[in-house]
Amino acid sequence: MFGRKSKFALAGVAVIAAIAACLSIFQTPIKARVLSFAMPQTYFTHFNTIKPALYQVSGSVYAFEAGFARSLVLRTSDGVAVFDTFSTKHAVEMKEAIEHEFPGEEVRWVVHSHNHLDHIRGSDLFEGARVIGHEDLNQLVGDWPDAAQSVALTTQSLSGDQTITLGGIDVEALYMPFSHSHTMYGFRIPSEDVVFAADMMFVDTVPPFGFPDFYYPGYIRALDRLIDLDAAHYVPSHGWRGDRDDLIAFREMTVGFHSLIEKELLARLDRAEEDATIGEILRVAYPALKEKYGDWHGFEEMFVAKFGRHLGGVFLGY
Repeated sequence: MFGRKSKFALAGVAVIAAIAACLSIFQTPIKARVLSFAMPQTYFTHFNTIKPALYQVSGSVYAFEAGFARSLVLRTSDGVAVFDTFSTKHAVEMKEAIEHEFPGEEVRWVVHSHNHLDHIRGSDLFEGARVIGHEDLNQLVGDWPDAAQSVALTTQSLSGDQTITLGGIDVEALYMPFSHSHTMYGFRIPSEDVVFAADMMFVDTVPPFGFPDFYYPGYIRALDRLIDLDAAHYVPSHGWRGDRDDLIAFREMTVGFHSLIEKELLARLDRAEEDATIGEILRVAYPALKEKYGDWHGFEEMFVAKFGRHLGGVFLGY
């Protein structure tokens, strides 16, 4: 299949060919266009209007948002729990907001949704807190000692589905294996009917950089599990606030990208010329997906990465 080149070469060929084909489609200066894909600054600055704020979601459940990142905050009679800290800057602003809104109430628990460093940096700010996360998280963080200097390692491990009790409030830790890292958890607070959908919900937004660490079948299973909870409140970890309908729309967009690219690729697997085949798929996929999702934030900036990610995923089986 695909001539004499190896399956590993295809992934690189796919991205390069996709970029080249996109450049010809968009008819823009090559240097500027390549830089826009490589460093799409406007993708993130788009969310600068989300100012640092701690707001109530329902009852004892709050969220702290600032720019692109959003943490879940649980207020209990024995202290405060924070879910994902993202960066030192985010953690400092969140800590200040908690101290202002809940004076004298200590952050006693820090919960890591998964091992990705962009969600757990800054957690070392909460000294003395119990740190909760997947049983393999410390090992994975240890592989990146220079990049993970501000990460607090877990002191309480999670394995599979578990219900943890924080200050008398039950939190369902929902294990999402083979989805977005094998350490992935979603969280539900039944008493308030709130779900924290870390990295599993983007509102009218195409995820950044092709969402490189995800296994498509498992990720869709994870989204379906969260949707089936039918909670009153869903809290995304990035971008705009949303509800269950937004989560469903995000699932449909993810499936839409994958299904179209899969259909076009499988119809051409016997072709000998990879470059031509990928170009053909792109010429079909781009206008069809743009018609449906062109108004979603990040469609243009992240299209090449997402196209390449789904193309490679279909071909390699991930």
